[in-house]
Amino acid sequence: MILNEALRPREQAGGGEASRAGLRWPIELAWTLPFLILYWVNIAHHYLWRDELNAWTIAVVSPTLSALFRLVHYEAHPWLWYVVLWLPSRITTAPVAMKWVEACIGTAIYLVIGLKSPFTRLEKVLIFLGYFVVFEYTVMSRMYGIMLLCALLYAWRRMEKPQGVVGIAAILSVMANSDMTGVLLSGALLLAYAHECWTWREQWTELGLTRARIAAALLLYLGAVAISIHSLMPAPDISWQSSGRLFSEAFRPVHIARAVVDVVAAPWWPISGEFPTRFWDTDVRTQRGLEVLMPLVLFAYWHCFRRRRNALLLMALALGCAIFFADAVYLGRVRHWGITLTAFLVAIWSMRAQLNALPVKGRASRLPASAYALLGLSAIAGGAAIFSSWTHPFSQSGNVAKWLQDNHLADAALVGNPDVSFASVAEQLQRPVYFLECACTDRFKLFSRDRETFLEQELADRLALAQKNLKTDTLIYVCYRPLMTQFDLPRFARRSLTVTPMASFPGADASLESFYIYRVTKSHGQ
Repeated sequence: MILNEALRPREQAGGGEASRAGLRWPIELAWTLPFLILYWVNIAHHYLWRDELNAWTIAVVSPTLSALFRLVHYEAHPWLWYVVLWLPSRITTAPVAMKWVEACIGTAIYLVIGLKSPFTRLEKVLIFLGYFVVFEYTVMSRMYGIMLLCALLYAWRRMEKPQGVVGIAAILSVMANSDMTGVLLSGALLLAYAHECWTWREQWTELGLTRARIAAALLLYLGAVAISIHSLMPAPDISWQSSGRLFSEAFRPVHIARAVVDVVAAPWWPISGEFPTRFWDTDVRTQRGLEVLMPLVLFAYWHCFRRRRNALLLMALALGCAIFFADAVYLGRVRHWGITLTAFLVAIWSMRAQLNALPVKGRASRLPASAYALLGLSAIAGGAAIFSSWTHPFSQSGNVAKWLQDNHLADAALVGNPDVSFASVAEQLQRPVYFLECACTDRFKLFSRDRETFLEQELADRLALAQKNLKTDTLIYVCYRPLMTQFDLPRFARRSLTVTPMASFPGADASLESFYIYRVTKSHGQ
């Protein structure tokens, strides 16, 4: 985007055009409203899962912000989302409150796209239905919605006031504190913006830019990144389950290839190869088509932005940062690498604004066909996600908690494993439970080294220890899988434990979020 061109449409706009613009927003709001209603219905229907619930319960159990910040160091995420949740958690402990927070963020995302973006109505429909807008970054109550909202506000601010470097830096500063991927994306956006500003440095005086303002903006952003990195610093005893294993596989060709394919292709087709049984959490291992899709996506980027070097630079920076992080630090999942799709939205926002300013309309004012192809593919994936989320629950933890309450077992001696999934049951009930992995009682999953998984053959021993520690002969055991007669029951018999099936809740889309409930008792006379 050329800075002085960005200013020209507003400078030349007459009174009639301004009047038409004033009348346009009610029409655009009416056009956006059906998609907003669809969003509100979807988020109300969504079944909360462990990553969402864990953040909420950390906020609930933290009496002070200092206590909250101490726990955040086990999460491998910056502080911002946890503080946002901490505020309503002072009023209520009900997890549904988190949905209201996310609904506000998601609604803002839809309104920015619907009312502030320069896209045509067809383009808005494709974006509204895109996977990350219709589900991953809006329906799921996680920090990624803040990141997407900041990216859209950044795109809008750049077009409205491209010389407002301090305001732009403030938006990127918030993004950098939303998530580690927010640090990566904000850095890519800042570098692309800085390159553009430098290219047009001869116009700084005309645009009101000064070295002092640029320095203030840079210091603001660097200070925000420093705060984010400080909150990301892992606790000394953090588990690899949260932080990953730094550089452990960075130089393995297979690992590098997986990182590249996942980052480039998965955001555009994030639907699992197990669809319709499952739709979520795809990667190159479960969806071989991604290997074919990757070169097509790269070609689409080149075709779309081949005449716009700054947009190509932005995409290269976003892809490069994401691939390096995936390979060297944490391979992650689709939710992490949606930053490349988000960078694409920012790039075509700028392109669409420039096309709208052209005096010639028609074919010359359309986005490249490759842009529509990518947006259409994402919209198909969004439709698949909505269909699947309505045909089976995303997580069964809420249904397990309700069953326990209905059967007057909510206050029983609840034990389970693995704690990374069993914690979601405790968080739905908002009560302490006994985790087999650490032989301890807690209300959420703390990602520390003493809470990592144990060998399956130790299960009977761990349950016997739980009976001893809880001083009871009867446990309600919740597991992510059904117990198998040929493997599990002989081990239980050796420990004089009797296992009785009570209920099963299969079919969850999120892995480890299906549950099976058993009553475990000491055999008579023991």
